[in-house]
Amino acid sequence: MKKEIKVLLFLIILLATFLRVYKLDQVPPSLNWDEVDGGYNAYTIANWGRDEWGDFLPLVFTSFRDDKHPVHIYLTAPIVKLFGLSDFTTRLSGAIIGILSVVVIFYLARILFKSDLIALFSALFLAVSPYHLHFSRGLWEVNFALFFFMLGLLLFYSALGGKRRLISLSFLSFGISILSYHSAKIVVPPIVLMLILFYIKDLYKLSKHFYLGLVILLIFAVLLINDPRLLGIARVQQTQFGKDIIEKTQTFKNTKSHILGLSEITFNQYLTHFTPEYLFVSGDQSPRNSVKTFGEFYKTDALFISIGLLYLLKMRSKITLVISAWLLLAPIPSSLVSHAPNATRAVFMMGSMNLLAALGAGKTVSWLKGRARVFVIVIILLLLSIQALGFLNYYFYDFPKKDAIDWQYGMKQSAQFVKSHPEYTQVYVTDIRSQPYIFFLFYLKTPLPEYLNSVVYNRSEESKSYSTVSYFDDFYLTKEGQRKRINFYFGGWDTVESMPSKNVLYVLSSSQYDGLRRRSLFDVKKIIYYPDGGTAFYLVSGI
Repeated sequence: MKKEIKVLLFLIILLATFLRVYKLDQVPPSLNWDEVDGGYNAYTIANWGRDEWGDFLPLVFTSFRDDKHPVHIYLTAPIVKLFGLSDFTTRLSGAIIGILSVVVIFYLARILFKSDLIALFSALFLAVSPYHLHFSRGLWEVNFALFFFMLGLLLFYSALGGKRRLISLSFLSFGISILSYHSAKIVVPPIVLMLILFYIKDLYKLSKHFYLGLVILLIFAVLLINDPRLLGIARVQQTQFGKDIIEKTQTFKNTKSHILGLSEITFNQYLTHFTPEYLFVSGDQSPRNSVKTFGEFYKTDALFISIGLLYLLKMRSKITLVISAWLLLAPIPSSLVSHAPNATRAVFMMGSMNLLAALGAGKTVSWLKGRARVFVIVIILLLLSIQALGFLNYYFYDFPKKDAIDWQYGMKQSAQFVKSHPEYTQVYVTDIRSQPYIFFLFYLKTPLPEYLNSVVYNRSEESKSYSTVSYFDDFYLTKEGQRKRINFYFGGWDTVESMPSKNVLYVLSSSQYDGLRRRSLFDVKKIIYYPDGGTAFYLVSGI
Protein backbone atom coordinates (compact mmCIF):
# COMPACT_ATOMS: atom_id res chain seq x y z
CA MET A 1 0.00 0.00 0.00
CA LYS A 2 1.33 3.43 -0.95
CA LYS A 3 2.35 5.80 1.82
CA GLU A 4 -0.22 8.45 0.85
CA ILE A 5 -3.02 5.84 1.00
CA LYS A 6 -1.94 4.88 4.50
CA VAL A 7 -1.94 8.52 5.57
CA LEU A 8 -5.41 9.12 4.13
CA LEU A 9 -6.75 5.96 5.77
CA PHE A 10 -5.24 7.05 9.08
CA LEU A 11 -6.94 10.45 8.80
CA ILE A 12 -10.29 8.80 8.03
CA ILE A 13 -9.89 6.54 11.07
CA LEU A 14 -9.10 9.59 13.22
CA LEU A 15 -12.25 11.27 11.91
CA ALA A 16 -14.31 8.15 12.58
CA THR A 17 -12.88 7.93 16.10
CA PHE A 18 -13.64 11.55 16.94
CA LEU A 19 -17.21 11.34 15.63
CA ARG A 20 -17.90 8.20 17.64
CA VAL A 21 -16.25 9.21 20.92
CA TYR A 22 -17.05 12.93 21.15
CA LYS A 23 -19.75 13.48 23.81
CA LEU A 24 -20.36 9.74 23.78
CA ASP A 25 -21.99 9.82 27.23
CA GLN A 26 -24.19 12.80 26.31
CA VAL A 27 -25.43 12.14 22.77
CA PRO A 28 -27.88 10.43 22.45
CA PRO A 29 -29.23 12.28 25.51
CA SER A 30 -29.22 9.32 27.88
CA LEU A 31 -28.72 5.58 27.93
CA ASN A 32 -31.96 3.80 27.04
CA TRP A 33 -33.12 0.80 29.04
CA ASP A 34 -31.49 -1.72 26.67
CA GLU A 35 -28.13 0.02 26.95
CA VAL A 36 -28.38 0.23 30.73
CA ASP A 37 -29.37 -3.42 30.89
CA GLY A 38 -26.43 -4.40 28.68
CA GLY A 39 -24.08 -2.32 30.82
CA TYR A 40 -25.31 -3.74 34.12
CA ASN A 41 -25.13 -7.31 32.83
CA ALA A 42 -21.60 -6.62 31.57
CA TYR A 43 -20.84 -5.40 35.10
CA THR A 44 -22.23 -8.55 36.73
CA ILE A 45 -20.45 -10.80 34.22
CA ALA A 46 -17.16 -8.98 34.79
CA ASN A 47 -17.38 -9.22 38.57
CA TRP A 48 -19.40 -12.38 39.34
CA GLY A 49 -19.51 -14.31 36.05
CA ARG A 50 -23.32 -14.26 36.11
CA ASP A 51 -26.09 -12.19 34.56
CA GLU A 52 -28.72 -10.24 36.51
CA TRP A 53 -30.83 -13.41 36.88
CA GLY A 54 -27.92 -15.32 38.41
CA ASP A 55 -27.23 -17.51 35.36
CA PHE A 56 -23.58 -18.47 34.95
CA LEU A 57 -22.01 -17.15 31.71
CA PRO A 58 -25.29 -17.48 29.77
CA LEU A 59 -25.51 -17.73 26.01
CA VAL A 60 -28.87 -15.94 26.13
CA PHE A 61 -29.47 -13.07 28.56
CA THR A 62 -33.00 -13.21 29.98
CA SER A 63 -32.91 -9.46 30.62
CA PHE A 64 -36.51 -8.13 30.50
CA ARG A 65 -37.71 -11.61 29.51
CA ASP A 66 -36.96 -10.64 25.90
CA ASP A 67 -33.88 -12.90 25.52
CA LYS A 68 -31.00 -10.63 24.52
CA HIS A 69 -27.97 -11.71 22.51
CA PRO A 70 -24.63 -12.25 24.28
CA VAL A 71 -21.97 -10.71 22.02
CA HIS A 72 -22.30 -7.02 22.89
CA ILE A 73 -22.49 -7.80 26.60
CA TYR A 74 -19.42 -10.03 26.70
CA LEU A 75 -17.39 -7.53 24.66
CA THR A 76 -18.45 -4.72 27.01
CA ALA A 77 -17.58 -6.67 30.18
CA PRO A 78 -13.75 -6.26 29.91
CA ILE A 79 -14.11 -2.50 29.42
CA VAL A 80 -16.38 -2.21 32.45
CA LYS A 81 -13.98 -4.35 34.46
CA LEU A 82 -11.00 -2.18 33.55
CA PHE A 83 -12.55 1.27 33.71
CA GLY A 84 -15.65 0.85 35.85
CA LEU A 85 -19.35 1.08 35.06
CA SER A 86 -20.48 4.38 33.56
CA ASP A 87 -22.40 5.80 30.63
CA PHE A 88 -19.16 6.23 28.70
CA THR A 89 -17.74 2.75 29.29
CA THR A 90 -21.09 1.15 28.49
CA ARG A 91 -21.15 2.81 25.07
CA LEU A 92 -17.41 2.54 24.42
CA SER A 93 -17.48 -1.02 23.06
CA GLY A 94 -20.04 0.04 20.43
CA ALA A 95 -17.90 3.02 19.46
CA ILE A 96 -14.81 0.82 19.11
CA ILE A 97 -16.70 -1.67 16.95
CA GLY A 98 -17.92 1.23 14.82
CA ILE A 99 -14.36 2.48 14.31
CA LEU A 100 -13.12 -1.01 13.44
CA SER A 101 -15.97 -1.33 10.92
CA VAL A 102 -14.50 1.64 9.03
CA VAL A 103 -11.17 -0.17 8.86
CA VAL A 104 -12.77 -3.43 7.77
CA ILE A 105 -14.82 -1.90 4.96
CA PHE A 106 -11.68 -0.25 3.57
CA TYR A 107 -9.86 -3.55 3.21
CA LEU A 108 -12.99 -5.35 2.06
CA ALA A 109 -13.60 -2.82 -0.72
CA ARG A 110 -9.91 -2.97 -1.67
CA ILE A 111 -10.14 -6.72 -2.18
CA LEU A 112 -13.52 -6.69 -3.93
CA PHE A 113 -12.87 -3.81 -6.34
CA LYS A 114 -9.04 -3.80 -6.60
CA SER A 115 -8.94 -0.05 -6.05
CA ASP A 116 -7.42 2.05 -3.27
CA LEU A 117 -9.60 5.00 -4.26
CA ILE A 118 -12.85 3.03 -3.93
CA ALA A 119 -11.57 1.60 -0.66
CA LEU A 120 -10.91 5.11 0.69
CA PHE A 121 -14.35 6.27 -0.40
CA SER A 122 -15.90 3.23 1.33
CA ALA A 123 -14.14 4.04 4.61
CA LEU A 124 -14.97 7.74 4.40
CA PHE A 125 -18.63 7.20 3.51
CA LEU A 126 -19.08 4.79 6.42
CA ALA A 127 -17.11 7.04 8.80
CA VAL A 128 -19.54 9.96 8.34
CA SER A 129 -22.68 7.93 7.58
CA PRO A 130 -25.72 9.13 9.61
CA TYR A 131 -26.91 5.52 9.80
CA HIS A 132 -23.62 4.12 11.05
CA LEU A 133 -22.78 7.02 13.34
CA HIS A 134 -26.04 6.71 15.22
CA PHE A 135 -25.67 2.99 15.87
CA SER A 136 -21.97 3.33 16.73
CA ARG A 137 -22.76 5.75 19.54
CA GLY A 138 -24.60 3.34 21.79
CA LEU A 139 -24.61 -0.23 23.00
CA TRP A 140 -26.56 -1.58 20.03
CA GLU A 141 -26.58 -5.27 19.11
CA VAL A 142 -26.98 -4.36 15.42
CA ASN A 143 -23.61 -2.61 15.32
CA PHE A 144 -21.82 -5.78 16.42
CA ALA A 145 -23.76 -7.97 13.98
CA LEU A 146 -22.79 -5.81 11.01
CA PHE A 147 -19.13 -5.62 12.04
CA PHE A 148 -18.66 -9.38 12.40
CA PHE A 149 -20.47 -10.01 9.12
CA MET A 150 -18.19 -7.61 7.23
CA LEU A 151 -15.16 -9.01 9.04
CA GLY A 152 -16.26 -12.50 7.98
CA LEU A 153 -16.41 -11.36 4.34
CA LEU A 154 -12.98 -9.73 4.58
CA LEU A 155 -11.42 -12.85 6.11
CA PHE A 156 -13.16 -15.07 3.54
CA TYR A 157 -11.79 -13.21 0.52
CA SER A 158 -8.39 -12.84 2.21
CA ALA A 159 -8.30 -16.64 2.62
CA LEU A 160 -9.09 -17.09 -1.06
CA GLY A 161 -6.27 -14.67 -1.82
CA GLY A 162 -3.70 -16.91 -0.19
CA LYS A 163 -4.07 -16.50 3.56
CA ARG A 164 -5.76 -19.87 3.86
CA ARG A 165 -5.73 -20.06 7.66
CA LEU A 166 -8.17 -17.17 7.78
CA ILE A 167 -11.05 -19.23 6.37
CA SER A 168 -11.84 -20.81 9.74
CA LEU A 169 -11.73 -17.38 11.38
CA SER A 170 -14.08 -16.15 8.64
CA PHE A 171 -16.69 -18.76 9.52
CA LEU A 172 -16.17 -18.00 13.21
CA SER A 173 -16.86 -14.32 12.52
CA PHE A 174 -20.02 -15.17 10.56
CA GLY A 175 -21.17 -17.29 13.49
CA ILE A 176 -20.55 -14.49 15.98
CA SER A 177 -22.58 -12.17 13.75
CA ILE A 178 -25.49 -14.62 13.88
CA LEU A 179 -25.27 -14.62 17.69
CA SER A 180 -25.21 -10.81 17.78
CA TYR A 181 -28.66 -9.89 16.48
CA HIS A 182 -31.82 -11.49 15.10
CA SER A 183 -31.54 -9.92 11.63
CA ALA A 184 -28.24 -11.71 11.08
CA LYS A 185 -30.02 -15.07 11.28
CA ILE A 186 -31.92 -14.18 8.12
CA VAL A 187 -29.18 -12.36 6.20
CA VAL A 188 -25.94 -14.13 7.05
CA PRO A 189 -26.68 -17.88 6.49
CA PRO A 190 -27.86 -17.48 2.85
CA ILE A 191 -24.79 -15.40 2.01
CA VAL A 192 -22.44 -17.89 3.67
CA LEU A 193 -24.10 -20.71 1.72
CA MET A 194 -23.76 -18.65 -1.46
CA LEU A 195 -20.06 -18.07 -0.80
CA ILE A 196 -19.44 -21.77 -0.24
CA LEU A 197 -21.27 -22.75 -3.43
CA PHE A 198 -19.62 -20.03 -5.55
CA TYR A 199 -16.09 -20.77 -4.35
CA ILE A 200 -16.31 -24.47 -3.52
CA LYS A 201 -13.38 -25.41 -5.77
CA ASP A 202 -11.15 -22.79 -4.18
CA LEU A 203 -12.29 -23.79 -0.71
CA TYR A 204 -11.38 -27.43 -1.28
CA LYS A 205 -7.81 -26.29 -1.92
CA LEU A 206 -7.74 -24.86 1.60
CA SER A 207 -8.13 -28.46 2.86
CA LYS A 208 -8.06 -28.76 6.66
CA HIS A 209 -8.67 -25.05 7.22
CA PHE A 210 -11.91 -25.21 5.26
CA TYR A 211 -13.08 -28.33 7.09
CA LEU A 212 -12.32 -26.68 10.43
CA GLY A 213 -14.44 -23.75 9.28
CA LEU A 214 -17.33 -26.11 8.49
CA VAL A 215 -17.06 -27.60 11.98
CA ILE A 216 -17.25 -24.11 13.44
CA LEU A 217 -20.39 -23.38 11.41
CA LEU A 218 -21.88 -26.65 12.60
CA ILE A 219 -21.22 -25.70 16.23
CA PHE A 220 -23.11 -22.44 15.77
CA ALA A 221 -25.97 -24.30 14.10
CA VAL A 222 -26.15 -26.69 17.05
CA LEU A 223 -26.19 -23.75 19.47
CA LEU A 224 -29.18 -22.24 17.67
CA ILE A 225 -31.06 -25.52 17.56
CA ASN A 226 -30.22 -26.38 21.16
CA ASP A 227 -31.54 -23.08 22.54
CA PRO A 228 -34.63 -21.82 20.66
CA ARG A 229 -34.42 -18.54 22.57
CA LEU A 230 -31.56 -17.59 20.26
CA LEU A 231 -34.01 -17.67 17.37
CA GLY A 232 -35.80 -14.66 18.80
CA ILE A 233 -39.20 -16.23 19.43
CA ALA A 234 -39.90 -13.89 22.37
CA ARG A 235 -39.13 -10.83 20.28
CA VAL A 236 -41.20 -12.05 17.33
CA GLN A 237 -44.21 -12.51 19.60
CA GLN A 238 -43.87 -8.88 20.73
CA THR A 239 -43.70 -7.46 17.18
CA GLN A 240 -45.79 -9.82 15.01
CA PHE A 241 -48.86 -8.63 13.12
CA GLY A 242 -52.26 -9.13 14.68
CA LYS A 243 -54.98 -11.02 12.84
CA ASP A 244 -57.05 -7.86 12.55
CA ILE A 245 -54.28 -6.16 10.54
CA ILE A 246 -53.83 -9.15 8.24
CA GLU A 247 -57.57 -9.46 7.67
CA LYS A 248 -57.73 -5.85 6.44
CA THR A 249 -55.47 -6.61 3.46
CA GLN A 250 -56.98 -6.92 0.00
CA THR A 251 -55.31 -10.27 -0.49
CA PHE A 252 -56.97 -11.75 2.60
CA LYS A 253 -60.36 -10.35 1.57
CA ASN A 254 -59.97 -12.10 -1.80
CA THR A 255 -58.46 -15.39 -0.60
CA LYS A 256 -59.30 -15.68 3.13
CA SER A 257 -55.68 -16.80 3.58
CA HIS A 258 -53.77 -15.33 6.52
CA ILE A 259 -50.46 -16.42 4.97
CA LEU A 260 -51.19 -14.60 1.71
CA GLY A 261 -52.46 -11.58 3.62
CA LEU A 262 -49.25 -11.52 5.63
CA SER A 263 -47.27 -11.83 2.38
CA GLU A 264 -48.94 -8.69 1.05
CA ILE A 265 -48.00 -6.73 4.18
CA THR A 266 -44.44 -8.06 4.09
CA PHE A 267 -43.96 -7.18 0.42
CA ASN A 268 -45.31 -3.66 0.86
CA GLN A 269 -43.12 -3.12 3.90
CA TYR A 270 -40.11 -4.46 2.01
CA LEU A 271 -40.54 -1.83 -0.69
CA THR A 272 -40.61 1.01 1.87
CA HIS A 273 -36.93 0.38 2.61
CA PHE A 274 -36.01 1.53 -0.90
CA THR A 275 -38.04 4.73 -0.99
CA PRO A 276 -36.10 8.02 -1.36
CA GLU A 277 -38.01 9.37 1.65
CA TYR A 278 -36.60 6.69 3.95
CA LEU A 279 -33.13 6.44 2.45
CA PHE A 280 -32.23 10.06 1.78
CA VAL A 281 -34.80 12.43 3.33
CA SER A 282 -36.20 11.55 6.77
CA GLY A 283 -35.06 8.01 7.67
CA ASP A 284 -36.63 5.82 10.34
CA GLN A 285 -39.31 7.71 12.25
CA SER A 286 -38.66 5.94 15.54
CA PRO A 287 -37.04 8.49 17.91
CA ARG A 288 -34.49 5.94 19.09
CA ASN A 289 -33.45 4.73 15.64
CA SER A 290 -32.96 8.02 13.84
CA VAL A 291 -32.99 11.80 14.19
CA LYS A 292 -36.07 11.72 11.90
CA THR A 293 -35.05 14.80 9.91
CA PHE A 294 -32.19 13.28 7.87
CA GLY A 295 -32.16 10.17 5.73
CA GLU A 296 -30.24 7.05 6.63
CA PHE A 297 -27.81 8.08 3.87
CA TYR A 298 -26.85 11.47 2.45
CA LYS A 299 -28.49 12.82 -0.69
CA THR A 300 -25.17 12.70 -2.56
CA ASP A 301 -25.12 8.98 -1.82
CA ALA A 302 -28.23 8.58 -3.99
CA LEU A 303 -26.35 9.56 -7.15
CA PHE A 304 -23.29 7.43 -6.44
CA ILE A 305 -25.34 4.43 -5.32
CA SER A 306 -27.13 4.52 -8.68
CA ILE A 307 -23.84 4.72 -10.58
CA GLY A 308 -22.29 2.05 -8.39
CA LEU A 309 -25.23 -0.28 -8.93
CA LEU A 310 -24.86 0.05 -12.70
CA TYR A 311 -21.16 -0.78 -12.49
CA LEU A 312 -21.82 -3.66 -10.13
CA LEU A 313 -24.27 -5.19 -12.62
CA LYS A 314 -21.82 -4.55 -15.43
CA MET A 315 -19.16 -6.57 -13.59
CA ARG A 316 -21.31 -9.74 -13.90
CA SER A 317 -19.19 -11.56 -11.38
CA LYS A 318 -19.64 -13.57 -8.23
CA ILE A 319 -18.99 -10.37 -6.30
CA THR A 320 -21.98 -8.82 -8.09
CA LEU A 321 -24.21 -11.60 -6.79
CA VAL A 322 -22.82 -11.47 -3.24
CA ILE A 323 -23.28 -7.70 -2.82
CA SER A 324 -26.68 -7.82 -4.52
CA ALA A 325 -27.82 -10.60 -2.19
CA TRP A 326 -26.47 -8.65 0.78
CA LEU A 327 -28.51 -5.60 -0.20
CA LEU A 328 -31.71 -7.46 -1.18
CA LEU A 329 -31.75 -9.65 1.93
CA ALA A 330 -31.13 -6.75 4.32
CA PRO A 331 -34.72 -5.38 4.52
CA ILE A 332 -36.37 -8.79 5.02
CA PRO A 333 -36.04 -8.92 8.85
CA SER A 334 -37.69 -5.52 9.14
CA SER A 335 -40.40 -6.42 6.62
CA LEU A 336 -41.56 -9.50 8.51
CA VAL A 337 -42.71 -7.63 11.61
CA SER A 338 -44.52 -4.41 12.45
CA HIS A 339 -43.22 -0.83 12.33
CA ALA A 340 -41.29 -0.91 9.06
CA PRO A 341 -39.08 0.51 7.72
CA ASN A 342 -37.00 -0.12 10.80
CA ALA A 343 -33.35 0.93 10.73
CA THR A 344 -32.25 -1.53 13.40
CA ARG A 345 -33.78 -4.62 11.80
CA ALA A 346 -32.63 -3.53 8.33
CA VAL A 347 -29.11 -2.84 9.62
CA PHE A 348 -27.43 -4.82 6.82
CA MET A 349 -28.41 -2.13 4.34
CA MET A 350 -25.35 -0.47 5.81
CA GLY A 351 -22.14 -1.69 4.30
CA SER A 352 -23.77 -2.80 1.07
CA MET A 353 -25.07 0.69 0.29
CA ASN A 354 -21.78 2.28 1.34
CA LEU A 355 -19.84 -0.05 -0.95
CA LEU A 356 -22.14 0.81 -3.86
CA ALA A 357 -21.76 4.55 -3.22
CA ALA A 358 -17.99 4.20 -3.03
CA LEU A 359 -17.94 2.16 -6.24
CA GLY A 360 -19.99 4.84 -7.97
CA ALA A 361 -17.78 7.68 -6.69
CA GLY A 362 -14.60 5.81 -7.56
CA LYS A 363 -15.74 4.99 -11.08
CA THR A 364 -16.92 8.57 -11.63
CA VAL A 365 -13.44 9.83 -10.75
CA SER A 366 -11.76 7.16 -12.89
CA TRP A 367 -13.48 8.53 -16.01
CA LEU A 368 -11.33 11.64 -15.73
CA LYS A 369 -7.65 12.45 -15.85
CA GLY A 370 -5.28 15.03 -14.44
CA ARG A 371 -6.75 18.19 -12.96
CA ALA A 372 -10.29 17.15 -13.86
CA ARG A 373 -9.95 14.11 -11.59
CA VAL A 374 -8.69 16.24 -8.70
CA PHE A 375 -11.49 18.75 -9.29
CA VAL A 376 -14.19 16.08 -9.13
CA ILE A 377 -12.71 14.57 -5.96
CA VAL A 378 -12.75 18.03 -4.37
CA ILE A 379 -16.39 18.53 -5.43
CA ILE A 380 -17.37 15.14 -3.97
CA LEU A 381 -15.62 15.92 -0.69
CA LEU A 382 -17.13 19.41 -0.58
CA LEU A 383 -20.69 18.14 -1.11
CA LEU A 384 -20.16 15.37 1.43
CA SER A 385 -18.72 17.84 3.95
CA ILE A 386 -21.66 20.24 3.60
CA GLN A 387 -24.20 17.48 4.21
CA ALA A 388 -22.17 15.83 6.96
CA LEU A 389 -21.67 19.12 8.82
CA GLY A 390 -25.39 19.81 8.58
CA PHE A 391 -26.19 16.41 10.04
CA LEU A 392 -23.51 16.59 12.74
CA ASN A 393 -24.62 20.05 13.86
CA TYR A 394 -28.19 18.81 14.20
CA TYR A 395 -27.15 15.51 15.78
CA PHE A 396 -24.96 16.98 18.52
CA TYR A 397 -26.90 20.16 19.33
CA ASP A 398 -30.56 19.71 18.38
CA PHE A 399 -31.19 15.97 18.55
CA PRO A 400 -30.35 15.65 22.30
CA LYS A 401 -33.11 18.17 23.06
CA LYS A 402 -35.77 16.24 21.18
CA ASP A 403 -37.59 13.03 22.09
CA ALA A 404 -35.59 12.65 25.32
CA ILE A 405 -38.59 10.86 26.78
CA ASP A 406 -37.96 7.97 24.37
CA TRP A 407 -34.46 7.61 25.81
CA GLN A 408 -35.92 7.31 29.33
CA TYR A 409 -34.31 10.61 30.20
CA GLY A 410 -34.60 11.40 33.89
CA MET A 411 -34.16 7.89 35.24
CA LYS A 412 -30.42 8.44 35.61
CA GLN A 413 -30.94 11.71 37.47
CA SER A 414 -33.49 10.03 39.77
CA ALA A 415 -31.07 7.25 40.67
CA GLN A 416 -28.24 9.71 41.24
CA PHE A 417 -30.45 11.77 43.57
CA VAL A 418 -31.17 8.68 45.65
CA LYS A 419 -27.49 7.81 45.72
CA SER A 420 -26.60 11.24 47.13
CA HIS A 421 -29.44 11.26 49.68
CA PRO A 422 -29.09 8.18 51.91
CA GLU A 423 -31.66 9.49 54.39
CA TYR A 424 -34.43 7.70 52.49
CA THR A 425 -35.10 4.14 53.57
CA GLN A 426 -37.87 3.53 51.04
CA VAL A 427 -38.04 4.68 47.41
CA TYR A 428 -41.16 4.28 45.27
CA VAL A 429 -40.49 4.69 41.54
CA THR A 430 -43.14 5.05 38.86
CA ASP A 431 -42.99 2.43 36.11
CA ILE A 432 -44.50 4.80 33.56
CA ARG A 433 -41.21 4.78 31.60
CA SER A 434 -40.87 0.99 31.80
CA GLN A 435 -38.13 -1.09 33.43
CA PRO A 436 -37.13 1.58 35.99
CA TYR A 437 -35.37 -0.98 38.19
CA ILE A 438 -32.47 -1.45 35.78
CA PHE A 439 -31.50 2.23 36.01
CA PHE A 440 -31.21 2.02 39.79
CA LEU A 441 -29.16 -1.18 39.59
CA PHE A 442 -26.87 0.47 37.06
CA TYR A 443 -26.31 3.87 38.67
CA LEU A 444 -26.18 2.57 42.24
CA LYS A 445 -23.88 -0.25 41.06
CA THR A 446 -25.85 -2.66 43.21
CA PRO A 447 -23.80 -5.81 43.87
CA LEU A 448 -25.36 -8.84 42.20
CA PRO A 449 -25.49 -11.07 45.34
CA GLU A 450 -27.41 -8.42 47.29
CA TYR A 451 -29.81 -7.88 44.42
CA LEU A 452 -30.51 -11.60 43.92
CA ASN A 453 -31.10 -12.09 47.65
CA SER A 454 -33.90 -9.53 47.73
CA VAL A 455 -35.43 -9.19 44.26
CA VAL A 456 -39.15 -9.78 43.76
CA TYR A 457 -40.25 -10.14 40.15
CA ASN A 458 -43.47 -8.81 38.69
CA ARG A 459 -45.59 -11.82 37.72
CA SER A 460 -48.40 -9.95 35.96
CA GLU A 461 -49.05 -10.42 32.24
CA GLU A 462 -47.90 -6.87 31.50
CA SER A 463 -44.49 -7.65 33.01
CA LYS A 464 -43.66 -9.77 29.99
CA SER A 465 -42.79 -6.51 28.28
CA TYR A 466 -42.63 -3.95 31.09
CA SER A 467 -41.82 -3.64 34.81
CA THR A 468 -39.93 -6.91 35.17
CA VAL A 469 -38.98 -6.19 38.79
CA SER A 470 -41.34 -5.08 41.56
CA TYR A 471 -38.89 -4.78 44.43
CA PHE A 472 -35.28 -5.12 45.55
CA ASP A 473 -33.03 -3.95 48.41
CA ASP A 474 -29.81 -2.01 48.24
CA PHE A 475 -27.36 -1.15 51.02
CA TYR A 476 -24.99 1.70 51.78
CA LEU A 477 -22.58 2.62 54.53
CA THR A 478 -23.47 5.53 56.81
CA LYS A 479 -20.87 8.02 58.05
CA GLU A 480 -20.70 5.97 61.23
CA GLY A 481 -19.79 2.89 59.18
CA GLN A 482 -23.14 1.20 59.67
CA ARG A 483 -24.76 -0.78 56.87
CA LYS A 484 -28.17 0.66 56.02
CA ARG A 485 -30.90 -0.86 53.85
CA ILE A 486 -32.95 0.93 51.18
CA ASN A 487 -36.16 -0.65 49.87
CA PHE A 488 -37.00 0.04 46.22
CA TYR A 489 -40.50 -0.41 44.85
CA PHE A 490 -41.25 -0.13 41.14
CA GLY A 491 -44.86 0.52 40.23
CA GLY A 492 -47.66 -1.57 41.71
CA TRP A 493 -48.96 0.99 44.20
CA ASP A 494 -51.75 3.51 44.02
CA THR A 495 -49.88 6.75 43.37
CA VAL A 496 -52.96 8.83 44.22
CA GLU A 497 -52.98 7.45 47.78
CA SER A 498 -49.21 7.82 48.35
CA MET A 499 -48.55 8.54 52.01
CA PRO A 500 -46.10 11.33 52.92
CA SER A 501 -43.14 10.44 55.13
CA LYS A 502 -39.71 12.02 55.66
CA ASN A 503 -37.97 8.69 55.12
CA VAL A 504 -39.87 7.81 51.95
CA LEU A 505 -39.12 9.24 48.50
CA TYR A 506 -41.51 9.04 45.55
CA VAL A 507 -40.38 9.37 41.95
CA LEU A 508 -43.47 10.44 40.01
CA SER A 509 -44.40 11.72 36.59
CA SER A 510 -45.88 15.22 36.31
CA SER A 511 -49.44 13.91 36.02
CA GLN A 512 -48.96 11.55 38.96
CA TYR A 513 -47.70 14.40 41.11
CA ASP A 514 -50.69 16.52 40.15
CA GLY A 515 -52.97 13.62 41.10
CA LEU A 516 -51.63 13.15 44.65
CA ARG A 517 -54.56 13.23 47.08
CA ARG A 518 -52.34 14.61 49.87
CA ARG A 519 -50.13 16.79 47.68
CA SER A 520 -50.06 19.64 50.23
CA LEU A 521 -48.30 17.31 52.67
CA PHE A 522 -45.48 16.56 50.23
CA ASP A 523 -42.28 18.53 49.76
CA VAL A 524 -40.79 18.65 46.25
CA LYS A 525 -37.16 17.66 46.72
CA LYS A 526 -36.23 17.89 43.05
CA ILE A 527 -37.84 18.41 39.65
CA ILE A 528 -36.08 16.73 36.76
CA TYR A 529 -36.51 18.52 33.46
CA TYR A 530 -36.08 17.25 29.92
CA PRO A 531 -33.46 19.05 27.81
CA ASP A 532 -36.25 20.96 26.05
CA GLY A 533 -37.56 22.28 29.38
CA GLY A 534 -40.46 19.88 29.84
CA THR A 535 -40.99 18.17 33.19
CA ALA A 536 -39.75 14.59 33.40
CA PHE A 537 -40.17 13.63 37.08
CA TYR A 538 -41.06 15.02 40.47
CA LEU A 539 -39.08 13.64 43.40
CA VAL A 540 -41.18 14.22 46.52
CA SER A 541 -41.19 13.29 50.18
CA GLY A 542 -43.10 14.14 53.33
CA ILE A 543 -42.72 17.60 54.78
